[in-house]
Amino acid sequence: MAEFLANVPGQHLLLALGTALVLMAVCYLCGRKQRDGSAPSGVSRFGNDAAILQLVVEHAHEGLVMQDIDGHIEWTNPAYSRITGFSAEEIRGRRPQEFILPPENQLPPDEIENFRYDLTKFRSGTEELILNRRKNGELFWNQLTFAVVEGKTLEETKIILICRDVTSQVEHVKELENARIRLKHQAEHDDLTGVANRAKLNAYLKERVAEGTAGNEQIGIIHFDLDHFKDINDSHGHGAGDNVLRHVAMVMSRVLGNKGLVARIGGDEFVAVVANPSGPGEMEDLGNRILEGLAKPVRVDRHELRVAGSVGLVLAETATASASELINCADIALYAAKRSGRSQISWYTDALGAAHRHRRMIQAQLDEDLENGGLSLMMIPQYDLESRRIIGYEVTACWLHPSEGLVDPVSLLSTHEDAKRIAQIERFALLEGLSQVRRLRELSNTAFFLSVNLSGASLKEKGFVEQLRQAACEAGFRTDDIVVELDEKIIRFDEPDGLAGSVDLLREIGCRVALDKFGGGHGGAGQLIYLNADQLKLCPMLIAGLEDSKEKRQLVQSVIRLAGNLGLKISAAGVDTTKQVDLLKQFGCTTVQGKVIADPLSPHEAEIHMREFELLEYQS
Repeated sequence: MAEFLANVPGQHLLLALGTALVLMAVCYLCGRKQRDGSAPSGVSRFGNDAAILQLVVEHAHEGLVMQDIDGHIEWTNPAYSRITGFSAEEIRGRRPQEFILPPENQLPPDEIENFRYDLTKFRSGTEELILNRRKNGELFWNQLTFAVVEGKTLEETKIILICRDVTSQVEHVKELENARIRLKHQAEHDDLTGVANRAKLNAYLKERVAEGTAGNEQIGIIHFDLDHFKDINDSHGHGAGDNVLRHVAMVMSRVLGNKGLVARIGGDEFVAVVANPSGPGEMEDLGNRILEGLAKPVRVDRHELRVAGSVGLVLAETATASASELINCADIALYAAKRSGRSQISWYTDALGAAHRHRRMIQAQLDEDLENGGLSLMMIPQYDLESRRIIGYEVTACWLHPSEGLVDPVSLLSTHEDAKRIAQIERFALLEGLSQVRRLRELSNTAFFLSVNLSGASLKEKGFVEQLRQAACEAGFRTDDIVVELDEKIIRFDEPDGLAGSVDLLREIGCRVALDKFGGGHGGAGQLIYLNADQLKLCPMLIAGLEDSKEKRQLVQSVIRLAGNLGLKISAAGVDTTKQVDLLKQFGCTTVQGKVIADPLSPHEAEIHMREFELLEYQS
């Protein structure tokens, strides 16, 4: 029997107990009727059942209460006293509302006095979960199940309550719900910044778009990305970077307020969704306020960091937009902001989208050609003014653009987003250049040097400098026959990735280093003092019109004199006339390249040029 009861659901037991009480109430009413009339002598079969039921209710775990129609307690079982702490004698004749409700839920005395069960609402099987208070003041959750035993009159009707202390179950449910809420929050929010994550953003966007399709609502997207965030991590550590990200999230959340949702979608990228903005003016105002908020210094470990970012804006009708399209458009606008100089705000336009799609198509073709060997090599002769002969070649990769002809593929790429592509292109130029210059060496029996442009995309690759040394050795070059040209704009002494340290590594293996495109406006004289370079190459912008501008001649002469005093050899690019050659030689320049010598040549053209080239005699 015990084994059977253990497997019976609690609700069934409660129902059984309720039925038992109903039977007891019937017994009670019938017994009173029998006392009023004639009753047969002896113990009836029902009386035996009543004794069994009495035994059951007295040992039941659930509290049992019998009330009259006005709620007065007429009888309780021992379990009810155990649950509430009140003895049967203390509460008999009273209503439960008088003693069992916590102070904050107390009813007015007149409401208790006038209480009567409404049998249209309280029927057998009705359940109610209510917070009650024990005699000792302890609160507990009481699950009530009502049973109605109807008498001949309303006054004879009895209400039976089955009371169950379900505090532990309720608390467990609360814990589960709290855990569910926590897990849901963790699944939808960024652990570091506390703002929404990508999953929450996508869900929110879809919801907003779906809600707005019925009306004439707009939706705005602000796509924000920090400028040079990697520098902060490299200079001050990832802890400082984390503080900056939290600061960005705080600023964006404060600016947006309750107008929408802020999400971090990865790294240093954030997206804000603006629900039904008033128009472009409000969007631009929000974007500017974000940039202004971030312009204030962030204090991290005794340092004040200044951060900046770029913003892409999108404003669209919800009826014509999709969540994925909105994010894609915002990303395109952000990319345009970064290309326009950073710390800028750019709007997405149809023209911008078309240009982006075209650029993606071109990049896809470039990727295919990179994979299938579709690049070609161009060679630029380096002419020595003293010996009046070609002494080396600058090599560069070229690509046949679908509509523009041969172009420098690196110019089509972003130094930050396309580093792997750029490194692959530079590696091609280096290896193919070594091969072709070696061929010219063998044909002419002249130890031409090779000059190649490299960027941080290559130099920051682990082991690249050693790979360069090995490639030079395999091609039969001494490392001092390799000139690595570094664009002046990538050499920074105040930035960890400015590549000043890479210069030392190159010189350690014997390579010569040239500061390229000097005078283009990105560097300064300080680079000549602090950079451990061997050569300086003047940019074509300084050479153009040299013979016609006294100011340019003075500037170029001063730069050459300063570089010479620092022990640097001087070369010039973009030399197109013999007059420019005369002036540069007079100023102390040693090597030139440009149209006066030859346009960029294919390897085959370079071989012919090498055999036939003679510089025309000219007068100083």
